[in-house]
Amino acid sequence: MSMVNWSEKQRARALITLTLLLLTATLLYVARAALLPFILGTLFVYIMLPVINWLDSHIQSIFHRQRLARTLAVLIAYVLSLALFVGALAFVIPPIATQVSRLGRGLPELVNRAYSAAPEVVQTWLDRYNEAVPEDIRAALESSIQNRLQALIEALQTGLFKTVGVLFSTVSFVLGLVIVPLWMFYVLRDQPEMEASLYRLIPAPYREDVRSIRTLIDAVLGAYLRGQVILSFSVALMSTVGLEILGIDFALLLGTIVGAFEIVPVLGPILGAIPAIVVTLATSPSKLLLVILLAFAVQQIENNLLVPQVASGTVRLHPAIVMVVFVVGGAIAGVIGILVSVPLTAIIRDVAHYLYLRVSEEPLSPQEALARVRGST
Repeated sequence: MSMVNWSEKQRARALITLTLLLLTATLLYVARAALLPFILGTLFVYIMLPVINWLDSHIQSIFHRQRLARTLAVLIAYVLSLALFVGALAFVIPPIATQVSRLGRGLPELVNRAYSAAPEVVQTWLDRYNEAVPEDIRAALESSIQNRLQALIEALQTGLFKTVGVLFSTVSFVLGLVIVPLWMFYVLRDQPEMEASLYRLIPAPYREDVRSIRTLIDAVLGAYLRGQVILSFSVALMSTVGLEILGIDFALLLGTIVGAFEIVPVLGPILGAIPAIVVTLATSPSKLLLVILLAFAVQQIENNLLVPQVASGTVRLHPAIVMVVFVVGGAIAGVIGILVSVPLTAIIRDVAHYLYLRVSEEPLSPQEALARVRGST
């Protein structure tokens, strides 16, 4: 990145641009609580963009009109997404809601039955606990745990659903429901023009670097999001079908939980399998080994068949680094920090590597540096 001598007009332009960027960042920070729908919309844009680009390229060969082709591509993607959403509302969400209600009502009994059917080593530790802790203290602890558990169940059955109901009834949610899909439509349709306009704001000597950094970010974030969606859906489907075949109660709910935890790298499969193991212990303890084998088989299929196809080369962080990143992300931003810490760390790694190659004693060109970074990850 060579230094350039800017003219008076270029310096003024850069100052105005920087001021506007800082002002925009400040406004976004102040309004951050209202931006959640737009953040979710941005994630959907990343996921849908390759499909729309593919449709756009094929429709252009028919109509030979770029604007019309892009609009039709976005509309087709919207129709397909709406069909999937309606299908989920009709066939997936109602049975899951029913199973959540059943599980909430029977959770204390299921936990007690799981404990009674637990392996002998667990029972041994429980016996030691009973011997070491006086009866009056045990009674107080068990009463406290039971009260906490009952409060949690009531929160799941009433408070959570009331909160969701209030959320759906607020004006901001209704506005978001209308505005964000429309905002996404314009972003997806006009993405090439918006990208070109952005690059025109950047001084010419730095455009290739900005373009390369944007390519690195898209390569990690876009592929990571799309890969996680595909992996989560695939793992949920395999787990649900397997649990249904084994005759495990709450199979759809448990399979969905396994798929949801798939978004947490490394630890997700373990955390997602715990509810299925507990329910199996409570309802069908003789099938516990089969359920554990099912979870192991699903992970083997994912790691050896799915990951190389849909998520290869997107992050590539060592599991030890991932665990440290989880702790740091959770400390900074809670659950959201945990979810975004892995792709953000990969983005920082790739951008730092690129900038190092560009400012080294023998700097590479933007194209060479980009190729070197992408070839090493």
